[in-house]
Amino acid sequence: MSRKNAFIEAVKADPDVEVRFTDANLDISKQLDQIDNFITQKVNAIIAVPVDYDGIVPGIEKANAAGVPVITLGIAAAGGEYTFVGSKNYDAGRLQGEFMKEKLPKDAKILYLQGTPGLYHSVERLQGFTDACLKERPDVTLLASLTGNYDRAEGMKVTEDWIQSFPQFDAIIAANDQMALGALEALKTAGRLQGVMISGVDGTADALAAIKAGEIAQTIFQNAKGQGAATFEVIEGLKAGQPAPKEKLVAFESITADNVDQYMQ
Repeated sequence: MSRKNAFIEAVKADPDVEVRFTDANLDISKQLDQIDNFITQKVNAIIAVPVDYDGIVPGIEKANAAGVPVITLGIAAAGGEYTFVGSKNYDAGRLQGEFMKEKLPKDAKILYLQGTPGLYHSVERLQGFTDACLKERPDVTLLASLTGNYDRAEGMKVTEDWIQSFPQFDAIIAANDQMALGALEALKTAGRLQGVMISGVDGTADALAAIKAGEIAQTIFQNAKGQGAATFEVIEGLKAGQPAPKEKLVAFESITADNVDQYMQ
């Protein structure tokens, strides 16, 4: 279930809440215009999934000046006063790191597929993994860390190059499932999957199926349903006159072969 659909379901509990939806189609200028329009309409709160971490700040600040509370859903912003509802990307990397710290053999060699360079969630996921695994397991060698831009085809291409460059490695950790699935495809094509653990982030249906098949070791689930419900809780608090919290977190969840069945539909 998407965050939007989860929020729609949660809002049904309060018939006094009217929701108006717009879609910026990944255009930050359009998103800023939509925020302006909502301010003009004198809405009681604005919920936004920021198209751009930095670019949305003027819109948030304009809402602040107009006294309209802002909630960012799933993605943070670089500035302005707002409530963040979502999961900490550092924790996604930390959960990957904790898993690998326990599962990797002694003197393991690993590879890391980064998200898009410069995006805060790419940086945070890598840092979480580094702190939980590489700093705790000095025997583990990071052979290479390259970007796959959160894309399956790019993750596959980077992994194909690694297969040519490194005769042996024990794991590929990817900052999302799309890159993890690309790595899986490359390893299977080359006959190199045996003995290689793969970890991704998002809990996609394809990743869950790969875990069930014994081809991927782990994915990290971002609970969209929980985020939608948490957003509604913030709205209800504002409606009751409570101060807006700085953040309302919904924990990431580690999925492995041990618990994958409960996440599959």
